Amino acid sequence: MIQVKIFYAHNDLRNFSYLIMDNHSGESWVIDPFDEEPIINYIKKEGIVLQGILNTHQHWDHIKGNEGLKSHCNCSVLNKSTSPIDLDATHQIQFIDTPGHTSDHQAFCWKKNHQMIGLFSGDTLFNGGVGNCKNGGNVETLYETTMKLKEYPDHVVLYPGHDYILKNLLFAKTCEPENKDIDEALKLVRESDTEQGLEWTLGQEKKINPFLRLDSQEIAEKVMDDKKPLERHLFIKLRSMRDVW
Repeated sequence: MIQVKIFYAHNDLRNFSYLIMDNHSGESWVIDPFDEEPIINYIKKEGIVLQGILNTHQHWDHIKGNEGLKSHCNCSVLNKSTSPIDLDATHQIQFIDTPGHTSDHQAFCWKKNHQMIGLFSGDTLFNGGVGNCKNGGNVETLYETTMKLKEYPDHVVLYPGHDYILKNLLFAKTCEPENKDIDEALKLVRESDTEQGLEWTLGQEKKINPFLRLDSQEIAEKVMDDKKPLERHLFIKLRSMRDVW
């Protein structure tokens, strides 16, 4: 059985790190380790063998735990790969390019029998939002990447790099105040411990994430005073608004 263990960093950036493991063999991979200590403690406690480290990109808060894990677990960082990682006989991790937040950004698709079931999206796609482009990114490229991710199946579970959900939903509400799905999501988030991760699907995201709702007439009129703006222009405008919100 493949399991995902979520580690929340309790820092100002609200980082998530993930350990994806085979409970049968004890083999595992860690994604974007911020703090190595809780991960090492968990590995010791559960008798897990860390095969290696996967980083979505090279911003410091996504690689901070690399050196400690490499030293303690005698493992290495696996960078870009065209070959999938076999987790067991039926589960794989596949690398996909997702530039925009940074030029080198990648995400990791979790597949079962070659069908996608999870997406470790780093700082490309968040619950209720997308990444910024302030530190080496490009918003035009981020738009292209986001549109590709939008085409993934609705059942795919999203595992983002940060817990920004509450602020993202509050921003989304200003862009689409009549969207009742946002109201329901806000109620759920306020009643939940989001530090444990929400594991929302892309189908849920498509109902509340303004960056995935560029065909919304309400958003278009609210944000650009235009019923039919180019979706690319609307995306760029939303990202610039969120940058200062």
